[in-house]
Amino acid sequence: MTARPTVERDGESIVIRIPMALKRRSGRRQIIVPGGLAGTTPAAPVNQPLAVALARAYHWQDLIESGRYPSISALARALDVDRSYVGRTLRLTALAPDIVEAVLAGKEPGGMSLERLGMGVPVVWAEQRRCIGP
Repeated sequence: MTARPTVERDGESIVIRIPMALKRRSGRRQIIVPGGLAGTTPAAPVNQPLAVALARAYHWQDLIESGRYPSISALARALDVDRSYVGRTLRLTALAPDIVEAVLAGKEPGGMSLERLGMGVPVVWAEQRRCIGP
């Protein structure tokens, strides 16, 4: 992978592109996120569960926005997972772009986890930064 994560505006939308590769290990697919790229090696290990959840959230959002699935419920049925799990995961797409970039660079604030984010995060980015930490 040679591309870097990008954040850009498209009208009123924000588009976050996360380069990744799928690799099979022990019969399971694993998402490989950027890490060993020249000049972009993270100072700390990437929080793999959080990075995978972000990639999943943006992929699922794209499936719904593209019209492939008309609703969260339809997507949950297709994935054979609970609707509330899909909803909680999709909430990650509301994270501020700089927080997403920090996670992918292995520089997320201490104590940041999927469990903590699952408890709810403010929608306003400035409030997210205050709640989640620097």
